[in-house]
Amino acid sequence: MKEIDFIYKNFDPHAFSINLKSAKDKYKKEEFNFLEDVILDSVRDIDQLKYEINHSQFSNSNNRVFDNFVKKYKNNYTDNDIKKYFFETNNILNTRGKDRGDVVSLLGVHLECGEFFRYFKKDFDITFYGQVTYTKHTHKDPHEFGIFRDYYCLYIKNIKKYYLFFFQHCSRAMEMEFTQVAKIFSQKPKSSELINILKRGDKATYPDNKEIIVKQYKIFTYSKSYNRIYKEGYNLKHQTKPHFKNEEDYFNYHNTKGESYFAQRMAISNPEKYFAKHFKSWKQVSWILGGSSSPGYRRSKIRGKFKGDSFFKFVMSNRFNYRNSTKFIEDIIYSYDDLEGLLDNVPKKVQESKSLKEEIRILRLFRGNNKKFIIKVFHTNKDKLEDLVKNYMPSTIFNDVLLMNELIKLDINFTADIGEKLKKNKKFMSRVNKLLKS
Repeated sequence: MKEIDFIYKNFDPHAFSINLKSAKDKYKKEEFNFLEDVILDSVRDIDQLKYEINHSQFSNSNNRVFDNFVKKYKNNYTDNDIKKYFFETNNILNTRGKDRGDVVSLLGVHLECGEFFRYFKKDFDITFYGQVTYTKHTHKDPHEFGIFRDYYCLYIKNIKKYYLFFFQHCSRAMEMEFTQVAKIFSQKPKSSELINILKRGDKATYPDNKEIIVKQYKIFTYSKSYNRIYKEGYNLKHQTKPHFKNEEDYFNYHNTKGESYFAQRMAISNPEKYFAKHFKSWKQVSWILGGSSSPGYRRSKIRGKFKGDSFFKFVMSNRFNYRNSTKFIEDIIYSYDDLEGLLDNVPKKVQESKSLKEEIRILRLFRGNNKKFIIKVFHTNKDKLEDLVKNYMPSTIFNDVLLMNELIKLDINFTADIGEKLKKNKKFMSRVNKLLKS
């Protein structure tokens, strides 16, 4: 089935009216495609919800609504349970998010001319069509037509409201194309009333309403040529998300052809069962432990003590050779505040190796309480300050008033690294803001 056909077949008009109301803060903003997002949020997709339920069951999704569903139903649920819990109780119809692909542009054309709502005659009625053009902003060239606005008044039967939508089009500046709700009516507005609204135009953009030309239409037709113009969206097939009844099938799918992140999360939380199946190289393991094995990328310092870090203990146990690999230890040693906790798991002979011994000595110096020494190092290493701070310093430095004050004096860019605790220090932040404004 084509994706556009799936949207039509599974669209829920009742959910649409709820989602439209909740999008009220976007009515007066120049938001791209806000109406398209509302439509897509109103498309029922049970397979997609089952896919997300699997994440809560097997890989700790941290999604409260889905987690509560799993707690309630475990692995024993029906499609009707999903409909009642997600559709009816929580008004969650799918988990598409913002990544909706090429079908969005095609759907936009269906909406702009009213074709989408005309399909659902039992739920909607378009009572007025009109167009506004501007004498100073309209051109004869079909490729450089300037600016115009299409309006229609949509009657939503289940809430008994009339929404006057407009769709602004501009051939020369894409940022000027947007959709808004011009006005909402409780009673059916007369055509003359709507025409007067169109004639007033947008005073902020077009203060001279003498240049406004208003024309009423019987209908905005949908041309089949749009299926060719937007062929990527028109030909897009709907993909059914797979779901699984047991944990191992779920893991195997994501570990081979699904989203590897979910398999990785399972391998971290249950290494006894899944570590060997997922991790194939030391660089993969190093990255999880904060190493620099990804080119040009280093993760933020890992805070806290190693106590309770079951994955680290598993990796550094005697069953593997990671703890004896100087190369591996070199890659992760800069990633932890708890340097001594890390070294407790590294054999002495590795710590005494030529490449590690001096690095460990330097790292220990920066974990002491001698702030004068640290500040002196800042000033004598201005040319490599960022690497020095990010690699050798513990993350606690970013919440230290004295040290951060010195860093910011030397390089204003360090304001981006101010710790969350220090951000609450009003006196310090006041000085920073003054510095940024100067």
